[in-house]
Amino acid sequence: MGWTKLQWLNYETKRAPKKPFNPDGAVPLEIPLHNRIIKHCLEQWPRWKYIHANPVVKSTIGKGCQDFTLFLPSGRVLCVECKARDEKPDKDQLIWHKEMEMLGHTVHVIRSFEEFLNILEDQSK
Repeated sequence: MGWTKLQWLNYETKRAPKKPFNPDGAVPLEIPLHNRIIKHCLEQWPRWKYIHANPVVKSTIGKGCQDFTLFLPSGRVLCVECKARDEKPDKDQLIWHKEMEMLGHTVHVIRSFEEFLNILEDQSK
């Protein structure tokens, strides 16, 4: 028996470890944006699949990797990096973004859920 959408959302939003990897214990400001994107993916039917790099723990995906790799209908893939309002990608992220660009992919850097929805709208054209 599978999970309901609500059960999966609760699981995804609560699975972050209690101890952040950053030394000062600060929680990244983009977490609410991550949660809204996850919720949006879960509300789609069929549910959109995604790979999520949790911002609270050190990434095991790849150095500089984007926060989300979204697998959308019709074989589309969307790479999304979430940032707080005044935050910029770091050196490793910029290198990753450039390498992805060389492979024909775009890593979209967003700072709001509205930006995310605009990118989705542009992708569906």
